[in-house]
Amino acid sequence: MITLIHGGESYLVDRAARDLLQPLRAALTLEFNYEDIQADALNADAFAEKAGTLPFIDALRVLVLRDWGLLAGKRDKGTGAERAAAYLEGTPDSTHLALIAHVLVAPGNPIYKVVAAMERDKRARIQRYEPPRRSDRAGWVRKLAEERGLSITPAAVRLLLERSQPDLRLLDQEIVKLALYSSPSTRIDDDAVRALVSDSREEEIFALTDSLASGRPGEVAGVLQSLLDAGREPTWLLYTLVSHWRRLLQARAVRDRGGSVADLQAKSSDHPFVVEKAFRQAANYTPAELDRGFHDLLRIEEQIKLGELDARLAVEGFILEQVLSAAG
Repeated sequence: MITLIHGGESYLVDRAARDLLQPLRAALTLEFNYEDIQADALNADAFAEKAGTLPFIDALRVLVLRDWGLLAGKRDKGTGAERAAAYLEGTPDSTHLALIAHVLVAPGNPIYKVVAAMERDKRARIQRYEPPRRSDRAGWVRKLAEERGLSITPAAVRLLLERSQPDLRLLDQEIVKLALYSSPSTRIDDDAVRALVSDSREEEIFALTDSLASGRPGEVAGVLQSLLDAGREPTWLLYTLVSHWRRLLQARAVRDRGGSVADLQAKSSDHPFVVEKAFRQAANYTPAELDRGFHDLLRIEEQIKLGELDARLAVEGFILEQVLSAAG
């Protein structure tokens, strides 16, 4: 049997891998029959040797290849992926091969093609896990809480998503902290989120967008690099920019109708200080610039989810475009 678990949501990939491998490993008599490899540089011949090894005493051998370079699409000399795919078809029935990839594997990859063909014959299965869409994130927060025997109020869900990166692993970690904070109660409310989950992202994004409006590339590059050096993931920057751009669009619309910052604050659930800064920043952009930037961000977000763009390069490209536009 061959199982391919892949996708851009590493938390779900790891959960699926754990659920698959724990019972397989527990059923083995000898640890010798379980091999788990970080396979970045594993070539086709080495794979053939490992896949062809027969179990000893046990009826099954479990071979786990994590982030296999030939499967993930990393460049190799010659036809390594094609050769590995040919070897794959000869994997003995006594081997359960688990391929774990923390990226979305391209359907055109020769190894993927073989696994897909074997899936049609019930000799393999493919599990794909991508980051949840924005509309599904609230449901995932509730699910993660429920898995720990907790309930979480709608207001707490909304606030947690506003203050956290849109990453399921990080959201799960925040829920663990909130559970400890709220104990012995099993109910998480917005007061707990407000007390425990930092909202430093707003200050960071305002610093970035303030520098964007300045039209000074050096300043923008410095702010962006400091965010990346501080461990902010490019995907977090992108998702937070989407939310911030939506806020700027709302602020610009209120401005164009002759409204005040108080009018915007009355319509928004954000902190008054955040709304005031957005109202001020919106004056630096025309409605057309904000609309174009917002739709560019949505397009980039979708392309990253599909594996068509590298997140860091995409974010840097968008920011550079904004700098050039401001400078012009």
